[in-house]
Amino acid sequence: MKKLIALTGAGVGAAIGTIYTVEPVAFARFLDQAARAVARVSDGIEANSVPVSAALGMFLLTIVYHKARGKSFRESVEVAATRVQVVAVPAPVSETENQVVKRAQARATRTQLIADQIALENQIRKLPADVKQAEKDVCYTEQAVVEAEKSLTARRQAHVEAAEKLGTLRKELTVGRTELSAIATELKRLAEVV
Repeated sequence: MKKLIALTGAGVGAAIGTIYTVEPVAFARFLDQAARAVARVSDGIEANSVPVSAALGMFLLTIVYHKARGKSFRESVEVAATRVQVVAVPAPVSETENQVVKRAQARATRTQLIADQIALENQIRKLPADVKQAEKDVCYTEQAVVEAEKSLTARRQAHVEAAEKLGTLRKELTVGRTELSAIATELKRLAEVV
């Protein structure tokens, strides 16, 4: 395995050296494109470091899991590779488009802020009259509550007096019925004597 890797490395090195000597301009162009691609990939990794780290961690955990289950290293890597999803990274916006987008966003933000400012000013303009009306309502309702409490106190007092009067009248009725019954009994007894 080590010999194969060394032989492959030597072959790739020889191919690169040959291309560099035969076509130096094409090699420089390819090298420049490769450098830009590497820079783009590294920018994507820096921008999304957590998802990339999570994906790499899951890839390694999948390999370790399948290796622990008895599969060979090659089979474990194949299984882990089939579970990986490749998501296309959007191409960066050119500098001129970026400025246009920034200006458009700034205009939209400014327009929205002006609309919000006008709506708030209109709402605040109506608030002093609404506050004054609410203060009047609070005063009137407070006065009504005080009057209702006075009326309730008077009605409670009237209820207490009526309950006392009812109690007195019931006692008087009971005493009157008892005396009436005693008189009727006495009259009956006297009627038997005469």
